[in-house]
Amino acid sequence: MIETFFHQQLQFTRSFKNKLNEQLAAAGLFHSQWLVLYCIKKQQPVTIVEISNYLDVENPTVSRTVKRLEEQGLTETISSEDKRERRLQLSSKGQESFQKGQEIVSHFEGKLMADISDADVTTVLKTMHKIKEKMKEGEI
Repeated sequence: MIETFFHQQLQFTRSFKNKLNEQLAAAGLFHSQWLVLYCIKKQQPVTIVEISNYLDVENPTVSRTVKRLEEQGLTETISSEDKRERRLQLSSKGQESFQKGQEIVSHFEGKLMADISDADVTTVLKTMHKIKEKMKEGEI
């Protein structure tokens, strides 16, 4: 049962990302870019280290994604008290892309969850939280 649980979780994650990437293409985004835009929007101004910590992804991976977003004109760097620190926020074009992405993601997730009860969602969330806490605490 445990082996099936984790196998199904991995399969779900791959399928979810692939299908969401198909949907986000309309906004010119990939799932990884959407996650970074979401993080910046919710925490701006934010550093690459803060994004990495929030997403639990290595700094170089986030740096590459941020570079692509900057090249597309979706993010901009703002000055900080610490000159060594690079703080990011969404540009006006980034705000528009975020909004379009948010609409796509909300619609996609809404369709997926349409027939799922709140009780089932609560159970899954509690289970995921317990597993994540065990990994954080170093029990594994």
